[in-house]
Amino acid sequence: MRTELTKRIFLACITVFLLTTSLILYVINSYLMQRNIDELRDRTLLLSSAVNQYGCDFLSSVKIGTARITLIDSDGTVLFDSQLDPHKMENHSQREEFMEAMHSGEGDSERYSDSLLQKTVNYAVKLDNSQIIRVSVYQDTVFRLILAMLSPVIFIVLLMLLLSVVLAAESSRKIMRPINLLDPENPDDRNIYDEMKPFIRRLIAQNQQIQHQMQQLRSEHKKQDDIRREFTANVSHELKTPLTSISGFAEIIRDGYVQQKDISHFADTIYKEAQRLMVLVNDILKLSRLEDGSTAMHEERISVNLLALCQSIQERLAINAAQNQITLSCEGESLSIIAIPRTLEEIIYNICDNAIKYNKPHGFVKISVFQREVSAVVQVQDNGIGIPEEDQERIFERFYRVNKSHSKEVGGTGLGLSIVKHGMALHYARIELESEEGKGTCIRLCFPLNH
Repeated sequence: MRTELTKRIFLACITVFLLTTSLILYVINSYLMQRNIDELRDRTLLLSSAVNQYGCDFLSSVKIGTARITLIDSDGTVLFDSQLDPHKMENHSQREEFMEAMHSGEGDSERYSDSLLQKTVNYAVKLDNSQIIRVSVYQDTVFRLILAMLSPVIFIVLLMLLLSVVLAAESSRKIMRPINLLDPENPDDRNIYDEMKPFIRRLIAQNQQIQHQMQQLRSEHKKQDDIRREFTANVSHELKTPLTSISGFAEIIRDGYVQQKDISHFADTIYKEAQRLMVLVNDILKLSRLEDGSTAMHEERISVNLLALCQSIQERLAINAAQNQITLSCEGESLSIIAIPRTLEEIIYNICDNAIKYNKPHGFVKISVFQREVSAVVQVQDNGIGIPEEDQERIFERFYRVNKSHSKEVGGTGLGLSIVKHGMALHYARIELESEEGKGTCIRLCFPLNH
């Protein structure tokens, strides 16, 4: 950045130098041109007075430095010239200074002289005998002066360039010094330029935001670690129970401590514990699949009719409902959403299965499908045991059970509602819960119709 800043300052210096020099040269050149004309006028008037007094012969003895003296007749014929042969010169009747002098007594002009091959300034005065006396000099311009002093001019320009480079480098160093001393992690606007203070304040605000986000990330990381440790402990505990039971009964049978008539009972217990273990492993796998958003998000999404899906789930749970003396019904509108079929089925099945498990004898479970504003809603209502208010915020946590003794009786892994929560997130949907202990529960699954 310092190199770029040096370049820009150097270019600025050179630009200012060139513009200033050009303006000064223009002013000096204008001044010199006007001075040439004024001096030439004085010379010409003085010479015309002498010619009027002493005659034309006087001209042959006059020397005015490098000035050229020309005497022109009233018809434009050159009668005398101090530098050229007048007989070889063309008629001057159309010359600007000649015509002005003939008309008003005096005239001047600037032009390139074909005879002298240089640009000249000419001044003409009308004599008493109507002839014209003209004096011409080389135009003294600033560019001729510079050309005459070429060596010192080149030296001055080179000196100016060197000085510009040195000043640009030193200026950029001083400008960059407070910036280089700035600590990005702990910026301070007390010793910085006023122009940079808004930037420093934004940097301070950004650092504060980053620190806040880092604290949030650390907090979230700690929370995830705690959840992971809790999940590992819960899984270990849940797996240990059926495995201990299976191992214990198998060991008793192996060592021959069981009578023949009791073997069937023990085998049935081992089978049930193995089935419980399989259900737990399947639920853990489902939850892992749903938590891995990169995997679940790439599953195919198709149009699913919610009412047809709910009716299918009703049929699957009909035997279970009958065994628990529960009336299971399904009604509503035929609404379709774009969804992952397998995940959507697991969500609704788990809600309905829980409504049956945690119900009362001769209770009911009512499944309803309807539209509310821009949402398709699946409502599962029961008149079961209900959920205490203090537990309602935690029932979707993994392995959380409201009534552990009742949960043990009805079975389950404690992962069903956690699967529901993650599955709903995949469908950009939300869950509404209303429950009163001893009176029942109503869960509404709200799916956006535009997804």
